[in-house]
Amino acid sequence: MRTGILDWTVMSRSLLFALAGILLFVFWAVARPSSEMTASMTEWPNVLWFSATLLSLAVALPVFGRMVGGPQVVRLATIAGAGVGLSSIANIIEDGFQIEGAFFAFVAGTLIADVALLALTIVIARTFPGLYKLLAVIPAGTVAGILFFVVAGGPVMLITWLGAAAAAVKMPRPRTPLRTTPTTP
Repeated sequence: MRTGILDWTVMSRSLLFALAGILLFVFWAVARPSSEMTASMTEWPNVLWFSATLLSLAVALPVFGRMVGGPQVVRLATIAGAGVGLSSIANIIEDGFQIEGAFFAFVAGTLIADVALLALTIVIARTFPGLYKLLAVIPAGTVAGILFFVVAGGPVMLITWLGAAAAAVKMPRPRTPLRTTPTTP
C-alpha cells in the first residue's frame, strides 16, 4: 500500500536512475571523451571511471525494465543491461590491460545494448496505454546518449536518467501488471 511517504523500492530506483545519469554526465564533462585514442585515455583512473559509469547503466537498465513491467520489457531491458555490462568489462580489458582484441567485445556489447534498447523503445511505445507510452523516451534517450556520447552524450544521459528517476517516483504501482499487448486504434 502506498501512502504519502515514498517506500524504499521507489526511492532506491529513483536514486539508482539519478546516479547513473549523474555519473555519465560527470564523466563526460570532466574526462571529455574523444573519438581518438590518447595517452590520457589509457590511464587506469579514467578506464575504471568510464567502466564504472557503464556498470551503473548496466544495473539501471534491468531495474527500469522491472519498474515498467511486462515480460518483453523486462527481457529486453535485461539484454540491454548485459550488453552494457559486457562493454564495461571489455573496456577494462582493452584499455586497462592493453589487450586490443577486447575492442570487438566492447563493440559487440554496445551493439547488443543499442539493438535491445531500440526494440525496447518500440515495445513500450506500441504496447503500453496512454501516458505509459512516454516511458519509451528512456531507452530512446539512452540509445541517443550512447551513439552521440563524445559530442553530447553526457547531457543526454543526464536528462534521460533524471527523467527515469522522476518516472520512478511518479509512476503508480499497479495492483495488476500493465497490459503488454498491442493496442489497436
